[in-house]
Amino acid sequence: MSSPAIGILETRGMAALIAAADVMVKAAQVEIAGRHGVGSAWVTVVVEGEVAAIEAALRAGQEEAAKYGEVVSAEVIARPEGLDQMPHRSAAPDRPLGTQALGILETRGLTPLIAGADAMAKAAAVSLGGWASIGGAVVHTAARGDVAAVQTALDAGLAAAAQSGDVIATLLIPHPAAGLGRMLPAPPAAEVASCGALGVLETTGYVAMVGAGDAAVKSGQIEVSRINIGTGGRVALLFKGNLDDVQAAVEAGAAAARQVGELNASRLVSRPAPDLMACFAAPGPRKERANGQALGLIETRSSIGLAMAMDQMLKAANVEYEGSYKVGYFLTASAVRGDVAAVQAALDAGAVEAAKHGELVAIHLIPRAYTQLTEYLSH
Repeated sequence: MSSPAIGILETRGMAALIAAADVMVKAAQVEIAGRHGVGSAWVTVVVEGEVAAIEAALRAGQEEAAKYGEVVSAEVIARPEGLDQMPHRSAAPDRPLGTQALGILETRGLTPLIAGADAMAKAAAVSLGGWASIGGAVVHTAARGDVAAVQTALDAGLAAAAQSGDVIATLLIPHPAAGLGRMLPAPPAAEVASCGALGVLETTGYVAMVGAGDAAVKSGQIEVSRINIGTGGRVALLFKGNLDDVQAAVEAGAAAARQVGELNASRLVSRPAPDLMACFAAPGPRKERANGQALGLIETRSSIGLAMAMDQMLKAANVEYEGSYKVGYFLTASAVRGDVAAVQAALDAGAVEAAKHGELVAIHLIPRAYTQLTEYLSH
């Protein structure tokens, strides 16, 4: 659409942005051109139209956004030049929403979002429409259904999510505006599945998650579903099995996470809703890993610190570099393999070196790493 003006509204929080976008389209003759996020939960929507319409839309949008989050900025650009390559143009395509109501649950951390989404799916006849992260550990999910069902679901989701972490906002839009579909997470592509129980362990840092996952898979008969790398340094491990085994795994994993690093949250979901499993726990990608060797992990809050640590580790002992992973929130981790004594010597040398060049977050040695976990690891 060629237009003489664009309007840019930036908020902290996706519920605030979706609420604003819906009102903007309804308040004036404007169209949603796309959205973009820069991290730390800052997100932007761009609308197109005549100058007067853009100004009216932004006034309405700011007022609505303030009810659900923080308004960062709002700007009108008349006769924009050279903006065809702006990142909002590459946003997701519009998905027609039809006549169903839309509900948004937004939390800080994936564990409360999963707890809330499960409660939503069980409380009313709604369908879950995927989830997404916008930085700063802030995540959200969408639900569709009739107005009464979505409201019931949001009430249940809010209560359940608040038991596991921080709720940023809930939002109900009875009649979503045209174009709002491009603001929403991609719908789940996996087949719907069910199981006896779902376990969630969420940590700050990669090494704490691996330590937690190792303890979890060794505590009982569970099956790892996936590892969701979030933002703000958050990593969530999801696994399934029967209720007793999953409960034991959650307890063992939580205890291990506290010893290795920082545990943000843990959750046991009994008989998770099939929609929940399709949305959050579809099987993740796997990698072939070496068996029979010890696994050593080191994590720092400095890329330089990690590079210097790895240099010393490879010089100090007969270990093999297996890979690295940048989690976010300035956290970065690396892994090595070798016999137990060599891996321990390498970690000891790496810890000393990392501390000289930045903050050492965690080190961890797993003498025997089970493939049930390692094949899902991201490094």
